[in-house]
Amino acid sequence: MRVRAVEDQLLSAFDGLPTQLQIAARWLLDNGNDVAFLSMREAARRANVTPATMTRLAQRLGYDGFASLRTRFTDAVRASTRPFRLRAEGLRARRDLDGDAALITDTLAVVSGHLKALCEPDTLAAMGRAADIIQSSRQVCWVGARSGFAPVYLGSYLMSLIGGPTRLLDQAGGIGLDALGELTPSDALIAVSIAPYTTQTVEAVAYAAERGVQVIAVTDSRAAPISRPASVSIIVPTETPSFLQTMTPAFIVVECLAALVAARRGQAAVDAIARAEVLFDRLGSYASPTLPKRSR
Repeated sequence: MRVRAVEDQLLSAFDGLPTQLQIAARWLLDNGNDVAFLSMREAARRANVTPATMTRLAQRLGYDGFASLRTRFTDAVRASTRPFRLRAEGLRARRDLDGDAALITDTLAVVSGHLKALCEPDTLAAMGRAADIIQSSRQVCWVGARSGFAPVYLGSYLMSLIGGPTRLLDQAGGIGLDALGELTPSDALIAVSIAPYTTQTVEAVAYAAERGVQVIAVTDSRAAPISRPASVSIIVPTETPSFLQTMTPAFIVVECLAALVAARRGQAAVDAIARAEVLFDRLGSYASPTLPKRSR
């Protein structure tokens, strides 16, 4: 994604920038969507720097000027805010032109590339740090809404199997987020949200961070509103030919975190899974693999 390349440039250069350029860079990271639609003078005013500072920052990153830098943000915003309806219409056109197989192949090829991207050193390191936080926390809570709910539901379930307090803030009856008031700095909150970011998740992360809770953000950009206050951010690619961004990488990240934590807990995780299996058997949770006899 084009804007991610700009974010990487800003973050990489940040420590070596003069103070005024750091102020401008921080504002760009925090207000990417606004950058796309503001003049240089207005962006500078909002960042509380001079227009010349914005120009110098753009040139420091290798652009001719601020207009060239802003184009990268504009292109990304246009792509991410394209209505789902228009994306669906594009799917229909692609299918009508080349058939079902082409559409499926396109989607699988993109998702396959996303999964390979999760093997990048920075992402692997972030998952390792997240597993350390989970392992050392008193309890782990999970929050996500809309497309972000399914990965957190899976994560909470997997963590419950390997032992240790875990809680899904599912907002049932509108009271799920009330548990945020009980969190302390010895707890962790895992949040999943991608653009367009859900208000409940953004506010839950902000509140938890204010209370000193260690936040693990699974999101699509380091400039995402749940990433900035997070202790660890795991960035997942979400672009897809489909009408809605893919959540497959987020699911894989959650499964990897569960595997890492299980490995860290060792025998304790094995014992917890054994206890769960006894309960499942007692409750008849799963159908018997033995096929029923057919009556003649």
